Amino acid sequence: MEKEKLHDLGKFYASQRSGRGYTQKDVETIGLKKSQISNFENGKNMLSADRLLLAIQGINMSPNEFFHALNGYQGTKMQLFTRQLMEFQASRDSENIKKLIIEEPKSIHEALENVMIKSVVKEITGENLVTSEESSLVGKYLTNIDEWTEYEVAIFAYGIETLDVGDVYWLGKEMIERSEFYMQLVLNRQIIIRTTLHAFAYMIEHGEFKYAQYFNQQLEKMVSERELMDWIFYKFLNMIFDYKTEKTSHLVDEMQKYIDCLDIVGAKVTAQMFTKMLIDVSN
Repeated sequence: MEKEKLHDLGKFYASQRSGRGYTQKDVETIGLKKSQISNFENGKNMLSADRLLLAIQGINMSPNEFFHALNGYQGTKMQLFTRQLMEFQASRDSENIKKLIIEEPKSIHEALENVMIKSVVKEITGENLVTSEESSLVGKYLTNIDEWTEYEVAIFAYGIETLDVGDVYWLGKEMIERSEFYMQLVLNRQIIIRTTLHAFAYMIEHGEFKYAQYFNQQLEKMVSERELMDWIFYKFLNMIFDYKTEKTSHLVDEMQKYIDCLDIVGAKVTAQMFTKMLIDVSN
Protein backbone atom coordinates (compact mmCIF):
# COMPACT_ATOMS: atom_id res chain seq x y z
CA MET A 1 0.00 0.00 0.00
CA GLU A 2 1.25 3.55 -0.78
CA LYS A 3 2.79 5.29 2.22
CA GLU A 4 0.26 8.12 2.13
CA LYS A 5 -2.73 5.77 2.00
CA LEU A 6 -1.23 3.61 4.77
CA HIS A 7 -0.83 6.68 6.97
CA ASP A 8 -4.40 7.86 6.22
CA LEU A 9 -5.86 4.44 7.09
CA GLY A 10 -3.87 4.23 10.33
CA LYS A 11 -4.77 7.79 11.24
CA PHE A 12 -8.44 7.10 10.55
CA TYR A 13 -8.34 3.97 12.70
CA ALA A 14 -6.72 5.94 15.53
CA SER A 15 -9.49 8.57 15.36
CA GLN A 16 -12.18 5.86 15.50
CA ARG A 17 -10.45 4.09 18.38
CA SER A 18 -9.94 7.18 20.52
CA GLY A 19 -13.33 8.62 19.58
CA ARG A 20 -14.99 5.44 20.83
CA GLY A 21 -13.08 5.60 24.11
CA TYR A 22 -10.57 2.76 23.59
CA THR A 23 -6.83 2.81 24.27
CA GLN A 24 -4.31 0.80 22.26
CA LYS A 25 -3.95 -1.42 25.32
CA ASP A 26 -7.72 -2.05 25.32
CA VAL A 27 -7.54 -3.30 21.73
CA GLU A 28 -4.51 -5.54 22.26
CA THR A 29 -5.39 -9.23 22.10
CA ILE A 30 -3.97 -12.62 21.13
CA GLY A 31 -2.51 -12.14 17.67
CA LEU A 32 -2.40 -8.33 17.88
CA LYS A 33 0.19 -6.47 19.96
CA LYS A 34 -0.02 -2.88 21.22
CA SER A 35 3.20 -2.05 19.32
CA GLN A 36 1.65 -3.28 16.06
CA ILE A 37 -1.38 -1.05 16.62
CA SER A 38 0.90 1.91 17.35
CA ASN A 39 3.01 1.35 14.22
CA PHE A 40 -0.15 1.02 12.14
CA GLU A 41 -1.67 4.23 13.50
CA ASN A 42 1.58 6.12 12.88
CA GLY A 43 1.79 4.91 9.27
CA LYS A 44 4.90 2.79 9.79
CA ASN A 45 3.46 -0.63 9.01
CA MET A 46 0.25 -2.04 7.57
CA LEU A 47 -1.65 -4.66 9.53
CA SER A 48 -2.29 -7.99 7.84
CA ALA A 49 -5.93 -8.69 6.97
CA ASP A 50 -6.52 -10.90 10.02
CA ARG A 51 -4.88 -8.36 12.37
CA LEU A 52 -6.84 -5.47 10.89
CA LEU A 53 -10.00 -7.46 11.52
CA LEU A 54 -8.95 -7.97 15.15
CA ALA A 55 -8.22 -4.25 15.46
CA ILE A 56 -11.65 -3.31 14.12
CA GLN A 57 -13.40 -5.87 16.32
CA GLY A 58 -11.39 -4.52 19.26
CA ILE A 59 -13.24 -1.19 19.07
CA ASN A 60 -16.60 -2.96 18.74
CA MET A 61 -17.21 -2.12 15.11
CA SER A 62 -18.00 -4.48 12.28
CA PRO A 63 -15.82 -4.33 9.14
CA ASN A 64 -18.87 -3.02 7.26
CA GLU A 65 -19.31 -0.17 9.74
CA PHE A 66 -15.59 0.68 9.76
CA PHE A 67 -15.21 0.86 5.98
CA HIS A 68 -18.55 2.64 5.59
CA ALA A 69 -17.21 5.34 7.92
CA LEU A 70 -13.85 5.33 6.08
CA ASN A 71 -15.77 5.96 2.84
CA GLY A 72 -17.34 9.08 4.32
CA TYR A 73 -20.58 7.24 5.13
CA GLN A 74 -21.26 6.88 1.42
CA GLY A 75 -22.54 3.60 0.02
CA THR A 76 -20.60 1.29 -2.25
CA LYS A 77 -20.58 2.00 -5.98
CA MET A 78 -23.36 -0.57 -6.46
CA GLN A 79 -25.42 0.86 -3.58
CA LEU A 80 -25.20 4.36 -5.05
CA PHE A 81 -26.08 3.02 -8.50
CA THR A 82 -29.13 1.06 -7.30
CA ARG A 83 -30.24 4.08 -5.26
CA GLN A 84 -30.15 6.11 -8.47
CA LEU A 85 -32.21 3.44 -10.25
CA MET A 86 -34.79 3.47 -7.44
CA GLU A 87 -35.13 7.24 -7.77
CA PHE A 88 -35.91 6.82 -11.47
CA GLN A 89 -38.39 4.05 -10.64
CA ALA A 90 -40.15 6.36 -8.21
CA SER A 91 -40.21 9.36 -10.59
CA ARG A 92 -41.10 7.23 -13.65
CA ASP A 93 -38.54 9.28 -15.61
CA SER A 94 -37.89 7.01 -18.57
CA GLU A 95 -36.24 9.64 -20.76
CA ASN A 96 -33.45 10.52 -18.35
CA ILE A 97 -32.76 6.97 -17.22
CA LYS A 98 -32.16 6.02 -20.85
CA LYS A 99 -29.29 8.53 -20.82
CA LEU A 100 -27.47 6.29 -18.33
CA ILE A 101 -27.17 3.48 -20.89
CA ILE A 102 -23.57 3.07 -22.02
CA GLU A 103 -23.60 2.71 -25.81
CA GLU A 104 -20.31 0.84 -26.01
CA PRO A 105 -19.62 -0.82 -22.64
CA LYS A 106 -15.92 -1.39 -22.07
CA SER A 107 -16.26 -4.12 -19.44
CA ILE A 108 -18.61 -6.91 -18.43
CA HIS A 109 -19.65 -4.85 -15.41
CA GLU A 110 -20.71 -1.90 -17.56
CA ALA A 111 -22.68 -4.33 -19.74
CA LEU A 112 -24.41 -5.74 -16.65
CA GLU A 113 -25.25 -2.25 -15.44
CA ASN A 114 -26.85 -1.61 -18.84
CA VAL A 115 -29.13 -4.60 -18.25
CA MET A 116 -30.17 -3.17 -14.88
CA ILE A 117 -30.92 0.22 -16.42
CA LYS A 118 -32.90 -1.33 -19.27
CA SER A 119 -34.92 -3.43 -16.82
CA VAL A 120 -36.08 -0.24 -15.11
CA VAL A 121 -36.98 1.23 -18.52
CA LYS A 122 -39.09 -1.88 -19.18
CA GLU A 123 -40.83 -1.54 -15.80
CA ILE A 124 -41.68 2.12 -16.50
CA THR A 125 -42.63 1.96 -20.17
CA GLY A 126 -43.08 -1.71 -21.06
CA GLU A 127 -40.37 -1.30 -23.69
CA ASN A 128 -37.85 -4.16 -23.61
CA LEU A 129 -34.41 -2.91 -24.70
CA VAL A 130 -32.53 -5.95 -23.35
CA THR A 131 -31.05 -8.10 -26.11
CA SER A 132 -30.82 -11.89 -26.01
CA GLU A 133 -27.03 -11.52 -25.74
CA GLU A 134 -27.41 -9.33 -22.65
CA SER A 135 -29.83 -11.80 -21.02
CA SER A 136 -27.36 -14.59 -21.73
CA LEU A 137 -24.54 -12.52 -20.23
CA VAL A 138 -26.45 -12.16 -16.93
CA GLY A 139 -26.91 -15.94 -16.67
CA LYS A 140 -23.31 -16.76 -17.57
CA TYR A 141 -21.85 -14.18 -15.21
CA LEU A 142 -23.94 -15.19 -12.20
CA THR A 143 -23.43 -18.92 -12.80
CA ASN A 144 -19.65 -18.42 -12.70
CA ILE A 145 -19.70 -16.73 -9.26
CA ASP A 146 -19.39 -19.29 -6.45
CA GLU A 147 -20.55 -17.02 -3.61
CA TRP A 148 -22.98 -14.22 -4.34
CA THR A 149 -22.58 -10.89 -2.54
CA GLU A 150 -24.82 -7.83 -2.60
CA TYR A 151 -23.45 -7.02 -6.08
CA GLU A 152 -24.57 -10.29 -7.70
CA VAL A 153 -27.94 -10.27 -5.92
CA ALA A 154 -28.60 -6.73 -7.22
CA ILE A 155 -27.80 -7.82 -10.79
CA PHE A 156 -30.23 -10.73 -10.51
CA ALA A 157 -32.90 -8.63 -8.77
CA TYR A 158 -32.96 -6.07 -11.57
CA GLY A 159 -32.62 -8.72 -14.25
CA ILE A 160 -35.62 -10.83 -13.23
CA GLU A 161 -38.13 -9.11 -15.50
CA THR A 162 -35.80 -9.45 -18.50
CA LEU A 163 -35.15 -13.19 -18.05
CA ASP A 164 -37.33 -16.12 -19.01
CA VAL A 165 -39.08 -18.32 -16.46
CA GLY A 166 -36.49 -21.12 -16.52
CA ASP A 167 -33.60 -18.70 -15.95
CA VAL A 168 -35.36 -16.95 -13.07
CA TYR A 169 -36.03 -20.29 -11.37
CA TRP A 170 -32.49 -21.57 -11.88
CA LEU A 171 -30.75 -18.33 -10.90
CA GLY A 172 -33.13 -17.82 -7.96
CA LYS A 173 -32.09 -21.22 -6.58
CA GLU A 174 -28.45 -20.33 -7.21
CA MET A 175 -28.87 -17.03 -5.34
CA ILE A 176 -30.29 -18.73 -2.27
CA GLU A 177 -27.58 -21.42 -2.25
CA ARG A 178 -24.64 -19.17 -3.13
CA SER A 179 -25.43 -16.34 -0.70
CA GLU A 180 -26.00 -18.53 2.36
CA PHE A 181 -23.05 -17.12 4.34
CA TYR A 182 -23.84 -13.51 3.42
CA MET A 183 -27.41 -13.88 4.71
CA GLN A 184 -25.95 -13.30 8.17
CA LEU A 185 -25.34 -9.65 7.22
CA VAL A 186 -28.51 -7.62 7.86
CA LEU A 187 -28.38 -5.58 4.63
CA ASN A 188 -27.65 -8.62 2.47
CA ARG A 189 -30.40 -10.59 4.21
CA GLN A 190 -32.90 -7.84 3.39
CA ILE A 191 -31.86 -7.70 -0.27
CA ILE A 192 -32.00 -11.50 -0.65
CA ILE A 193 -35.46 -11.68 0.96
CA ARG A 194 -36.83 -8.94 -1.30
CA THR A 195 -35.33 -10.51 -4.39
CA THR A 196 -36.85 -13.87 -3.45
CA LEU A 197 -40.21 -12.12 -2.97
CA HIS A 198 -39.79 -10.66 -6.47
CA ALA A 199 -39.07 -14.12 -7.89
CA PHE A 200 -42.13 -15.53 -6.07
CA ALA A 201 -44.34 -12.76 -7.50
CA TYR A 202 -42.85 -13.30 -10.97
CA MET A 203 -43.71 -17.01 -10.93
CA ILE A 204 -47.26 -16.35 -9.73
CA GLU A 205 -47.78 -13.73 -12.44
CA HIS A 206 -46.56 -16.16 -15.12
CA GLY A 207 -48.69 -19.02 -13.79
CA GLU A 208 -45.65 -21.13 -12.94
CA PHE A 209 -47.08 -22.47 -9.70
CA LYS A 210 -44.61 -25.33 -9.25
CA TYR A 211 -41.72 -22.87 -9.38
CA ALA A 212 -43.69 -20.40 -7.24
CA GLN A 213 -44.10 -23.07 -4.57
CA TYR A 214 -40.31 -23.46 -4.34
CA PHE A 215 -39.84 -19.75 -3.58
CA ASN A 216 -42.82 -19.86 -1.23
CA GLN A 217 -41.13 -22.60 0.80
CA GLN A 218 -37.85 -20.68 0.90
CA LEU A 219 -39.56 -17.50 2.06
CA GLU A 220 -41.38 -19.39 4.79
CA LYS A 221 -37.94 -20.15 6.27
CA MET A 222 -36.49 -16.69 5.63
CA VAL A 223 -39.13 -14.14 6.60
CA SER A 224 -40.38 -13.38 10.09
CA GLU A 225 -42.43 -10.64 11.72
CA ARG A 226 -39.17 -8.83 12.50
CA GLU A 227 -39.05 -7.82 8.82
CA LEU A 228 -42.57 -6.39 9.03
CA MET A 229 -43.04 -4.98 5.50
CA ASP A 230 -41.46 -8.04 3.91
CA TRP A 231 -43.66 -10.24 6.13
CA ILE A 232 -46.80 -8.36 4.99
CA PHE A 233 -45.75 -8.58 1.34
CA TYR A 234 -45.08 -12.31 1.73
CA LYS A 235 -48.47 -12.92 3.35
CA PHE A 236 -50.22 -10.93 0.60
CA LEU A 237 -48.41 -12.86 -2.14
CA ASN A 238 -49.34 -16.09 -0.38
CA MET A 239 -52.99 -15.16 -0.55
CA ILE A 240 -52.67 -14.36 -4.26
CA PHE A 241 -50.91 -17.71 -4.77
CA ASP A 242 -53.67 -19.57 -2.90
CA TYR A 243 -56.38 -17.67 -4.77
CA LYS A 244 -54.90 -18.45 -8.18
CA THR A 245 -54.33 -22.13 -7.38
CA GLU A 246 -57.48 -22.83 -5.36
CA LYS A 247 -59.89 -20.04 -6.46
CA THR A 248 -60.99 -19.48 -2.87
CA SER A 249 -63.23 -16.41 -3.15
CA HIS A 250 -63.04 -15.29 0.49
CA LEU A 251 -59.33 -14.48 -0.01
CA VAL A 252 -60.29 -11.42 -2.06
CA ASP A 253 -61.95 -9.95 1.05
CA GLU A 254 -58.88 -10.87 3.14
CA MET A 255 -56.56 -9.12 0.67
CA GLN A 256 -58.76 -6.02 0.74
CA LYS A 257 -58.47 -5.96 4.55
CA TYR A 258 -54.66 -5.90 4.19
CA ILE A 259 -54.95 -2.96 1.80
CA ASP A 260 -57.33 -1.10 4.14
CA CYS A 261 -54.88 -1.54 7.03
CA LEU A 262 -52.03 -0.17 4.93
CA ASP A 263 -54.14 2.86 4.06
CA ILE A 264 -54.91 3.45 7.74
CA VAL A 265 -51.21 3.48 8.73
CA GLY A 266 -50.33 5.74 5.79
CA ALA A 267 -48.46 3.20 3.63
CA LYS A 268 -50.10 4.63 0.51
CA VAL A 269 -47.54 3.46 -2.07
CA THR A 270 -47.66 -0.13 -0.83
CA ALA A 271 -51.45 0.01 -0.64
CA GLN A 272 -51.60 1.18 -4.28
CA MET A 273 -49.25 -1.61 -5.35
CA PHE A 274 -51.36 -4.22 -3.53
CA THR A 275 -54.55 -2.78 -5.03
CA LYS A 276 -53.14 -3.14 -8.54
CA MET A 277 -52.11 -6.73 -7.78
CA LEU A 278 -55.60 -7.48 -6.43
CA ILE A 279 -57.28 -6.01 -9.53
CA ASP A 280 -54.98 -8.01 -11.80
CA VAL A 281 -55.65 -11.28 -9.99
CA SER A 282 -59.41 -10.67 -9.82
CA ASN A 283 -59.78 -10.11 -13.57
